[in-house]
Amino acid sequence: MITSHFRRLVLGAIALSLITPLDLSAGGKIWEFNSLWSGHRKPMVDFTYGFGPVKQKLFLGNLADAGSVELKLGYARARPERENIVKLDEKFILFNYSASDLFGKSVAATDVRSTLLRLGTGTRSGFGYDFKSTYLYPYTQTSILWTKVTTNRPANLSASDMNILDRYEGTFRFGAAAEGGLAYGFADIVSLRVGYEVTVIYPRHVFWPWLGSAILVGVGMGAISHFGEDIVDASPTVGPILYSLLRSAFAYGYYLLVRDNQYWPFSSETPLTTQALKLGVTLTF
Repeated sequence: MITSHFRRLVLGAIALSLITPLDLSAGGKIWEFNSLWSGHRKPMVDFTYGFGPVKQKLFLGNLADAGSVELKLGYARARPERENIVKLDEKFILFNYSASDLFGKSVAATDVRSTLLRLGTGTRSGFGYDFKSTYLYPYTQTSILWTKVTTNRPANLSASDMNILDRYEGTFRFGAAAEGGLAYGFADIVSLRVGYEVTVIYPRHVFWPWLGSAILVGVGMGAISHFGEDIVDASPTVGPILYSLLRSAFAYGYYLLVRDNQYWPFSSETPLTTQALKLGVTLTF
């Protein structure tokens, strides 16, 4: 029998293999396991601050909004595609701390306070406009996450809400995130970003329904990416923006489906979700 720890490693490897090919329709080899963190890449350090709601569709009480700080460590690669257009790919590991009272934010006494500690890995990619000394980079980001949830509950919380929270606390829970945004880079080393992220956190992980759902979204994102690259080839002026918009819209549409049914289209539980407007700075060396 596969142990729970080994199963988590298997899940992570499969999930990463499903997420990574979403950026591959140009035919590059960055997806190969042996070159996942190698090749002609530059080290990258990324700092992000975000703020937004924490929700669970069946929860009757109030979950306080949460602020977050995040650190990403990884590698970035820019590959010229045509004049003034580059294909940008980034791979990273991330560490995220989110809390309702981050930086002393006040929280109503009747709200549930939450603290979320996240570890994960992901990719960020898109086509950028290269203006030589600066660049503009519409991007889409996908990540797999393990999140530990801790809550501080008001005394009058209902029994049903208590049971929902109990489903998430106690250990790290598997989940996924997607983000769409825009980065502006300058001085060859610094870029500023603004993005919007959605996250789902599973109360329990059921392998086969999750795998089926992940395959469906992987195939769908791959098809959207291929179509978007054809637009970039046909119209470099607006193609990079449309490429990112199509991918981000697909990711958000999938989020709208799984926030009620975590392994859509297969019957499953309702996950915990977070949304956040995020501001960040990336240093590429």
